[in-house]
Amino acid sequence: VGAVTKQTLFPPLMPAGRPFRVSNASRSSRKGIVASSLQELLSKALDAFILSAGVISLVLEEDGTVVDTEEFFNSLDDNTHFMVLEKGQKWTP
Repeated sequence: VGAVTKQTLFPPLMPAGRPFRVSNASRSSRKGIVASSLQELLSKALDAFILSAGVISLVLEEDGTVVDTEEFFNSLDDNTHFMVLEKGQKWTP
């Protein structure tokens, strides 16, 4: 009598979302956002801060370093604090 094996295939899992903190340029508003990619974080930041301008930059709040690649984004720790800048806005200490 042979053994019967059953193989169950699961769809690929989406990467788990990671928690981040995002503030506006004036630091008057801060939001907690969970995202699994840079694009997702940018999209959620647009929604969270009710920004209609599709041109935004994401920088590190501590020193203004621009976060513009997925590789750099993935190298950052959970709970990293970002600042979202609209066109024409600049990071200030």
